[in-house]
Amino acid sequence: MSAIASPEARTEIDVSALPMYAFGARSPMFWGTALLCCIEGTALALLFTSYFYLRENFFTWPPSARIPVIGGSISTVVLVSSLLPMWLTGKAAKALDAQRTRRWQTIATVVGVLGLALCAWEIHALPFQWTENAYASVVWTSIGFHTLDFVAEMGEMFVLSAILWRGPLEDKHFEDVQINAFFWAFIVLAWLPFAGVFYIDGAIR
Repeated sequence: MSAIASPEARTEIDVSALPMYAFGARSPMFWGTALLCCIEGTALALLFTSYFYLRENFFTWPPSARIPVIGGSISTVVLVSSLLPMWLTGKAAKALDAQRTRRWQTIATVVGVLGLALCAWEIHALPFQWTENAYASVVWTSIGFHTLDFVAEMGEMFVLSAILWRGPLEDKHFEDVQINAFFWAFIVLAWLPFAGVFYIDGAIR
């Protein structure tokens, strides 16, 4: 039986000087957000697969009126264009550069507001109700799910913008900004396959 170490023999490490935040894979918040992306990505993948499953069960496709291409295409272009200011926001945040982070966060927020307004136009322009048939249900659910994520993300953008401009601003908030930029990229990129099939079907089939 080994002897019990005396209190005097214990080694203590002072970690009080370590930072209260981290970036990238060193951050627990990053991994939490990555897992959230996996969960939501799975739900979106199921919706995307359902669309093609239904496609094989109709002689005429789409079985409802065609989705207007202009509104959705413009909305998608604006969302894609938001990736650059968001990437620059995350880069500035990692460098703990408050001035550049404020500037790019503000630009990204303005582009996001425009994109959200275009999403509302896109939904309003849908020429069918979600109850019309299974195709209509999948389209409405896909667009609605993505828009709900977008609305929640815009709420986060406003909160972070308020902290950046009004404070109190701490170094740990730069971690929040960078992770938010990561999740924004997921929301935009996850929508591109849906935009492709929805608007291509609406245009040429």
